[in-house]
Amino acid sequence: MSRRLCSTRWRLAVYGLALALLIAACGAPTAPPASAPAGEAAPAAEAAPAAAEAPALRDVPRERTLIVMAGGPNQYQQFDNQNPFIPGSDAAFHTGTLPAMYEPLIMFNVLTGEYENWLAESWEYNDDFTEITINLRSGVKWDDGEPLDADDVVFTFNMTRDNAASMVHLADLPSFLEEAVKIDDLTVKVVLNKPNPSFWATTLTTNHGPIIVPEHIWKDQNPLEFTNFDLAAGLPVGSGPFKMVASSPQQKVFDRRDDWWAIEAGFKPLPNVERIIYLPAQDESQAAQLMINNQIDMGPIMQVSTLKTVLAQNPKVTMFTGQEPPYGYLDWCPIDLNLNASEPPYNDKDIRWAISYALDREKLVTLAEAGAGVPALHPFTPYAWFAPFEEALQEIFAKYDYGVTARLDKVDEIMTGKGWSKNSDGLWVDGSGATFAMNIYVPDWLKAYGPPLAQQLRDAGYDATFDNSPGLGSAVQTGEQLESFGCKGPSGVLGMDPYFMLAVYAAQYFRPTGEPAPIWWATSRWQNEEYDALVEQIAPLSADDPKTMELFKEAMDIWVSEMPDIYVGQLIIRYPMSTEYWTNWPTEDNVYGFPHSWQHDFMLSFINLEPAQ
Repeated sequence: MSRRLCSTRWRLAVYGLALALLIAACGAPTAPPASAPAGEAAPAAEAAPAAAEAPALRDVPRERTLIVMAGGPNQYQQFDNQNPFIPGSDAAFHTGTLPAMYEPLIMFNVLTGEYENWLAESWEYNDDFTEITINLRSGVKWDDGEPLDADDVVFTFNMTRDNAASMVHLADLPSFLEEAVKIDDLTVKVVLNKPNPSFWATTLTTNHGPIIVPEHIWKDQNPLEFTNFDLAAGLPVGSGPFKMVASSPQQKVFDRRDDWWAIEAGFKPLPNVERIIYLPAQDESQAAQLMINNQIDMGPIMQVSTLKTVLAQNPKVTMFTGQEPPYGYLDWCPIDLNLNASEPPYNDKDIRWAISYALDREKLVTLAEAGAGVPALHPFTPYAWFAPFEEALQEIFAKYDYGVTARLDKVDEIMTGKGWSKNSDGLWVDGSGATFAMNIYVPDWLKAYGPPLAQQLRDAGYDATFDNSPGLGSAVQTGEQLESFGCKGPSGVLGMDPYFMLAVYAAQYFRPTGEPAPIWWATSRWQNEEYDALVEQIAPLSADDPKTMELFKEAMDIWVSEMPDIYVGQLIIRYPMSTEYWTNWPTEDNVYGFPHSWQHDFMLSFINLEPAQ
C-alpha cells in the first residue's frame, strides 16, 4: 500500500474488517463518518447532529499528523459525550480530548516524581496544611477567547465537591475540600476541612482530581447530564494546544491551535504535530499489522508475543525500553484478581486467602507476559521512593506466610475446614454437590492472563472459567459480577504517598452491591472500621513522618490478614510507537513524560514530538 493514495485524502485499511476508515490526514472529508459499516447499527451517530454540521476540515499532510489507536473497541460508542465527570463517559473523554484540550494546574511525572506548574504558576500551603493558595498564570485563555482565571478554578472545585458522590474519581473530594475561594482574578485559596499534605498531589495535578472547566460554559448546565459536545457551537471548549474538529464512531480529530495562549506567553513552543487522529482499537493482530506498515503512529497496549512480531518486522517501531524487555514501564496500577468481598462466598476472608494460595504468581506473570512480567503482592507500584515501605511489608508477609508461590496444601486445609470436599473431577463441591464456580471477567487488554489464571485455579480445585465479554465491565463496577481481573491505581505515586491507595479500601469508597463504584478501582467492597481509623490518621501526615510508617504497617497488617484483593503482578504498559513520521517519544532514557495514550500528561508527547520527515 502506498503512503499517499491521493492528494486530498488517504485511506487507512483495517485488515479483516468490512470497514475502511477515511482519515483526515491530508485534506479530510467535509464531515467525519457518521454511520456504521453496512449491516451494523449506528448506536450514537443519530444522536449527534452537531457532528454532521461541523465545518469542513483543512488540509494537513500525513507527515504532520499523529495517529493514535486507543479506546473502543471497534468504534467510539460515546463520541458525542465529552463530559469528564459522568461515570462511563469519562473513558470517552480520556481518549484524546483530555490530553489534547484540557490543561492541569500541575503536570506530574509519575515515573520520576517530578512536577511542572502549568495553569498554576505557583502554590503554597499554610503552616498546618489546611489551606493551599494557588497563583494562576497570567494570559491563559480558553479556545473561545475567554480568560481562564480564578472564577473557573473556584467554580470547578465547588461544583465537583457538591456533585462528587455522583461523579467519577471524586468520591474523596468532600472528605477534604471545604471550599475554593477567589482572592482575586489570578489567586485562589483552597480551604480544607482537615490537614492534608498530599492534597496537592491527589487533587491539583494530573494524577487525580477534577478537570478545570470553563465557568461561562458550564455554570447554567446540569453537570451530571451536560454532554459538552456541539462542534458547530465550538464545544467542547478547552485551553490546550489542540481543538476537537471532528468526532464520530470511527475517529476523533483534533487540530493544532496556532493561537494557543502558551505560545504568546512564552511558556511552551508551538507543537510540531498539526493534527491528532484517535482511532478506536481493533483486534490486536490487525493493530499489529497497521504498526508494521507504519499506518498508525502509536498502537494500543499489546501482548509481549505480539510486540515481538511487530518489532521483528518493523525496525522503525520502538518501545519505552527500545527493543529490549520489559518493553514498557511500571504503571501506577497493579494487576489484581478482584472478588466482591461483601457477597458470599467471598465475604469470608479465609476463602479469599485460599484462592490467593492457589496462585503461583511467578508462573502466572511469566506465562502471561512472555517472561517480561513482575509479580505483585500488594496495591502499590514499587517506584524508588517506596523502598522503605516495601521493606516494612516483608515483615508482614513473613508473619502471614504470604508469598508469590502457590501453596496448594494451604488451599486444601482452608477449604476442607470450611466444609468443602472434592468430587471425582478434583473440584471443590459443597454439601449439595455444587462446585465452587468462578466465572472471571478478564478485559481484552489482559486476555493473556485468562487461560493460565483459570488453569491455576482449576488445578487447586475451583471450577474456574474466564470471560472476555465487554459488557461485564459495567457489572464489575456495580459488584454484580463477583469475580474480575484488572488493575487498581494510581498507586505508588510520590506526593500521594501510601495514603491514596490505602484510602481506596476505606469506608468513603464503599458502596453496596448494585451501586456503581465511586472510582473505577474501588470494587473490592470490603469494610473494616479499625483499618478506616488508621487510614484517617495517615491522611494529615507526610510520607517522611515517622508516624506514617508506623500507621502504614498497622493498616497493612489488617489488609494482608483480610486479603480484600488478590494482587498478582505489576502492570507494565507497553505501547508500540512508530518513528516513521515522529521521533522524540518518551523513553527510559528521556523520561519527559510517559507515553500513555489516555492519560492527561500525554499532552507532553503532543508538544515534544519531532517530525522525522
